[in-house]
Amino acid sequence: MARSSTRKAPSIDIDGLLGKFESFLQRKSLKLTTQRRKILEKILEMDKTHFTADDLVDQFRNERPRVSKATVYRALSVLVEAEILEEHQFGDSYKVYELSEGRPHHDHLICTNCGKILEFFNEEMEKLQDKVAKGNGFHPTHHSQKIYGICAACWGKGVRA
Repeated sequence: MARSSTRKAPSIDIDGLLGKFESFLQRKSLKLTTQRRKILEKILEMDKTHFTADDLVDQFRNERPRVSKATVYRALSVLVEAEILEEHQFGDSYKVYELSEGRPHHDHLICTNCGKILEFFNEEMEKLQDKVAKGNGFHPTHHSQKIYGICAACWGKGVRA
């Protein structure tokens, strides 16, 4: 099942990102191990904007020494905590990840048939959300808009909700 679109290559300072990760790990009394470094490098090499832990594990299938699935899951958790990755639950029973570094705010359209994830940004929608929050005396810190439906390709094949 397709889970992402092609990465819109953000300009990422890889050394700066590794430095940020290493600083975070030091604050947590952890080390930037070879495996953690390899995992972050693989994420940066992937051609998917959104990926699962299994997608990342697959990137290590033909490499020696192998990186275990457990190590990937632990590293993903640490990368989310370091705010290098964002973690999403798009209605499936597993999590989807994307880089947060070097990427502008955006929201998501998720096809409930094929799993395709499209990113979008709409200034009017952002202003309306701010207006609703302000009207309710609410001070938002962040948000995630998720719209579920059928993508154009699936709709064209006759798939309906």
